[in-house]
This record gives sequence, C-alpha cells and structure tokens, in this order.
Amino acid sequence: MFKGIDFYSDTMTKPTVEMKNAMLNAEVGDEQKGEDPTTLALEEMVAQMFGFETALFLPSSTMCNQIALKLHTEPGDELLAADNCHLFFAEAGGPAVHSALMAKPIFTTNGIFSGEDVLKTYRKIRGPHYPVSKLVSIENTTNMGGGVAWELESIREVLNVSKELGLKTHLDGSRLFNAVVKTSTPVKEIVKDFDTVTLCLSKGLGCPMGALLAFPKKHFEKVRRLKQLFGGSMRQSGIVAAAGIYALQNNINRLAEDHANATLLARKIHEELPLLKIETTNPSTNMVFFSWTGQKMSPTQFNELCIANGIRFSPVGENRFRAVTHLNISKEDVERAVKLLKHVLLHDAPIAKYE
Repeated sequence: MFKGIDFYSDTMTKPTVEMKNAMLNAEVGDEQKGEDPTTLALEEMVAQMFGFETALFLPSSTMCNQIALKLHTEPGDELLAADNCHLFFAEAGGPAVHSALMAKPIFTTNGIFSGEDVLKTYRKIRGPHYPVSKLVSIENTTNMGGGVAWELESIREVLNVSKELGLKTHLDGSRLFNAVVKTSTPVKEIVKDFDTVTLCLSKGLGCPMGALLAFPKKHFEKVRRLKQLFGGSMRQSGIVAAAGIYALQNNINRLAEDHANATLLARKIHEELPLLKIETTNPSTNMVFFSWTGQKMSPTQFNELCIANGIRFSPVGENRFRAVTHLNISKEDVERAVKLLKHVLLHDAPIAKYE
C-alpha cells in the first residue's frame, strides 16, 4: 500500500472515524428483498435531493452508467458523448459489451460540448442500413477534460437540442457535487430534465464504495432487473449505505477545500517547478493536469522518482499527469509535496527517507 501524499485520485479517500461510526450503527436487512432500511433511506434521500421519483443504490458509478445505457438503447444504437469521457476511456468497453452500442464521439478539448455539437454529431440519415443516434451523455465534472464543471446554460442548451432530436439523456455525475460547489448551482437545477443521473459516493464524498442511479419510477422494474443481471444486488448493504447518508449530510460543502488546494497546487507548480508544464493555473475543481518537460529523464522515470519520494500522481497519457485533491489531502500536504518535488528535480534521485 502506498504511504505518502497521494494525488492519484479522490478515490483514495478513506472513511473518517465519524463515517465509520455511522456504518457501525447502521440498521440492516436484505437489500435484494428490498428490506434494508438504511439502503432504502439513502435511495429516498438522493431521489428527493435530485427531484427524481426514485433511485437505486449500486456498487459503483460504472455500473450505474452501464445500466443507464442499457435502459435507454437497443443493440446497434449510437451513444453521443465527449471523446474523452469516462464511458469511452475507463469503463472497459462496457457500452459495446453490455449494450452493443456504437460510440459517436464529440471531439472536445475539455469535455464540454454544445447543442450545435450534438446537432452536428447526430445521425440524421434514416434507413435499414444505418445505426440510430439514441442517447447523449454528459460528464460533470469532466475528469480527463480537466475536472471542468459545466455551466448550467451549457447543460440546458445540450438538453434542449437533445429533446428536439428525440434523444435520451444521461448525466454521469460521478463528481456531481464538485460541480454544484464550483458553480453554486442547486443540484436539482443541474440534474433537471435528464432521463437518468449517476452519483458516485466513493470519490470526493469520501465513502468506501457505492453509487446511485436516479431515474423515473416507470423504469423501476427494468432497472431493478438490470441491477440483478449486472451483479449489483447486495445483502446487508446498509453498512455502506450509511456512509453515503453521512457523506451527503457532512461532506458536500467541504469540497470547496479540495478546490482551493488544487488551485494552490497548480499555482505553486507554475511558480516554483519550471520543469513541470501546468495546463491551467486556475483549475475548475479538484484536478490539476501537467506534463514533464525535463531532459535528464523520461516522463516514466520522473513518475517513478516521485513515487520513491512519497508523492503519487496518476499517469493519464504518455506525458500527462493528473493530481487530484481530496479530503485526505491538506494544504500542508500540498506544500510538502511541492518541497519534495523540488528535491526530485534538483537531485534526480530518491531521498533515503521521506519525512
């Protein structure tokens, strides 16, 4: 297990003592039979927060996304989404495997696209020879696009065009509350008019696992069956559902701290570490992207040296690194990490003991 300052992802978060206590005291039952009271309470809580009729608790946001795709489409249909979205780059080809979908990427620089982009990408031609554009998915925040939060106006534009074209819409809101905090927009306003919405609990919200899919009640029987089909049904899931309830009650507003720490890290890299090329000194939320420009070693060697010195980033390209701030990264950790990075760049070697 890595022991150091871990910027690899906000999935590195660990439950706090308070969250563990909530889990310890959770009332439980058989979730497959709909008898786990804590799971039911979490599902009702999220449905009300989102203004949806119902929600189901699932092991992961990837499973939520894949069930949503299966719900809205038939084999051979087209999925429209940003070319660098999680559905396309990090779900193991799930859209093709589970739903037999064709990917129709919308090429972007930051994962944000417009209604006009949807109109251009949508397949207008009809006939027995052609696949049918069926679903549009938005990722908010955009992860590989830079952790960018969508502005409400842009979301509305995409939804309006999608509705005019008869397209179903899904929101991959794995980091949805980062977007809520960044844009100061109520979550109900962001998710309004989407057909389905995913919420992940195990990233910035700090839970050990779990996600929810919100959707209209008329789809409940099908979604519940897909949950079983995809292997997502559980037994006494209230133990982990309790962590979700705690997180939604206590860990949303504190996401602003993660955003502030990401901005601090980006600024310090830009000002104090000239061999690292920062993509933006003003990150939207909790992600900082940069590349290695030094000549003495390769990007891979740089990454290995960082790990040896007690700093871990996420390599997301041949020479692209992602640093993600989260509740287990403090301002002091950011400052310490910059100090350690200076050592890496100065000495090109690990110190004997990271401290």
